[in-house]
Amino acid sequence: MVFRKEEKTIRNARELKNRNMVSSKIPSKEECLTILKKYNTPLQVIQHCLTVTQIVEDFIFEINDINKELVVAGAMLHDIGRSVDHTIFHAVKGVEILKEENLDPRILFIVRNHIGTGIEKEEAIKLGLPPEDYIPHTNEEILVSYSDNLAFGKKKRSFDEALKEFIVKFGGKSNIVKRFYEHKKIIEKLRRIGKKNS
Repeated sequence: MVFRKEEKTIRNARELKNRNMVSSKIPSKEECLTILKKYNTPLQVIQHCLTVTQIVEDFIFEINDINKELVVAGAMLHDIGRSVDHTIFHAVKGVEILKEENLDPRILFIVRNHIGTGIEKEEAIKLGLPPEDYIPHTNEEILVSYSDNLAFGKKKRSFDEALKEFIVKFGGKSNIVKRFYEHKKIIEKLRRIGKKNS
């Protein structure tokens, strides 16, 4: 039952986003830290969120076509669901937590769609997740998902290091590996465009 309520919230957020009527708040980095602490997010998870945020900030320095405040908030809050769940369901739990904070609905999509390189609806159903598409679509969603995959402990690992892990875990022809390549191409293109426009 919680999932149906969650689906409605997500759909309503998508409708608001599509109509450009988003009026909720995008919290600052410091406000995000306060929110993480409010929900007793474990220190190790907070450190991971800070690492992902640093990776995101390194990228956005070179990218013009991105909402910088939104992507930083999304990076800071992407794993808030780990305050209550350490399984794949943490993304759904994170959305559930954040809807109580009256934040910009686009943050909910970043949190929901950051898992791995995204999960298609059919796979989500097999995993027991609500029957939705968990694929990152916007530049902000893609950048947080990509940066999360580059985070290793308190540091950034290379694309090749992360790719090697994905190939071992999921196979070289898996959708996860294919999407990881796609995300890299999108980020590289955004960076090239940003450099040309600087």
